Amino acid sequence: MEKVLNEVLHLSGEIANQERGEEDLGVTEFGEKLITSEDIEFLWVARNASGSAKKATTSIKSYSDNKISDDISKKGSIRLGNEVFVYSKSSSWKTNDLEVLIKWLVIEANSKEELIEHLVAVLGKTFVPKLMGLDAVSKKRGKDPQVIRDTFLYKEWKEKPDLKTIHTESKIAPEWVKNLSHGERKQ
Repeated sequence: MEKVLNEVLHLSGEIANQERGEEDLGVTEFGEKLITSEDIEFLWVARNASGSAKKATTSIKSYSDNKISDDISKKGSIRLGNEVFVYSKSSSWKTNDLEVLIKWLVIEANSKEELIEHLVAVLGKTFVPKLMGLDAVSKKRGKDPQVIRDTFLYKEWKEKPDLKTIHTESKIAPEWVKNLSHGERKQ
């Protein structure tokens, strides 16, 4: 794994030095093997090594960001290269009591139309309900959850597929995952 990690880091350095938007993976011998390989195990090893490299560089970036933030909070904003670093603490809004907020929206509305208008204003036009919650409400109302999903929601497919992983040691891993051997595929 160490040799592959070194190859990944070397390829990463070469890619980082390329012109913006270029991203030619075949600039090293390892990169050439990567783009021509059909060996799923080689690709898996390369993926794991790049994940380790990414974790390490993310740790370095996070550490640097914290030190820069600390410096700027004490000494003020600074320009370095083409970047100006400004310190500000981020925040997000949370509801004190969701039920009270919902009751206020519902009770204070002067009409059903106004209630809908206010709910859309608070939830936003891109609001998507929690699917498990929608299913639970559907069942409580005696409706088929899939029919309700199909009635009110649609699935928007991404251009690029997401590769997901399921860890075999996870307590919530399905049995079929736990029963597969290394290199075995699910039929």
